[in-house]
Amino acid sequence: MSQLKAGCCSNVSDGNGQAGFPSLTGYSCAGEVISVGAKVSDIKIGDFVACGGTGAAHSEYVSVSRNLCVKLSGSGNLEFAAFTTVASIAMQGIRQADLRLGENCVVIGLGLVGQITMQLLNAAGVFPIGIDVDERQVVLANKIGIGKSFVRKNTGLEKTIYELTKSYGTDSVIITAATSSNDPVELAGRLCRRKGKVVIVGAVPTGFTREHFYKKSWN
Repeated sequence: MSQLKAGCCSNVSDGNGQAGFPSLTGYSCAGEVISVGAKVSDIKIGDFVACGGTGAAHSEYVSVSRNLCVKLSGSGNLEFAAFTTVASIAMQGIRQADLRLGENCVVIGLGLVGQITMQLLNAAGVFPIGIDVDERQVVLANKIGIGKSFVRKNTGLEKTIYELTKSYGTDSVIITAATSSNDPVELAGRLCRRKGKVVIVGAVPTGFTREHFYKKSWN
């Protein structure tokens, strides 16, 4: 175990903008090590690390397992380093989608992970298309100036996305939303092209109707 004084990045929501309390909040932080376990040999007091997991909560002091810490080259900018875990989740979703330069991808859910996913897709040469139920998140994504983002309830949303993808449908959908609704998964099935991929890194139900997923799985 490593203990550190941390500057934290916290993302707290149950999908409706609410969180239950009392509870530990946040799962991504960075800070200075103030104590290490007896079996930890590669990190020492005074080092700076980025951490993830439930131990990396939004607190002045945290205790995190060694396998959930990564040593930083210096103190650098801890505000950026605090996003390490969140960014790694976004990056894993993109890797699982296995996208190529010039392809496109729909991101459903434009919270913290979704916003970072949009930016990483753009950096990788993939055209990102964002969707969220919250207009504020859509405005933020469009303000950044990459890809196109839309409010879920927009009339003609599916038609618009098919037009953006030259009527083929999107190459992949990455779901970064948190909701008890089946809508993100069902929407993903309708938006994907034939043999496209749906990747879930958020917290959504995985049940879906057969129609779109079955037809689009054919060669």
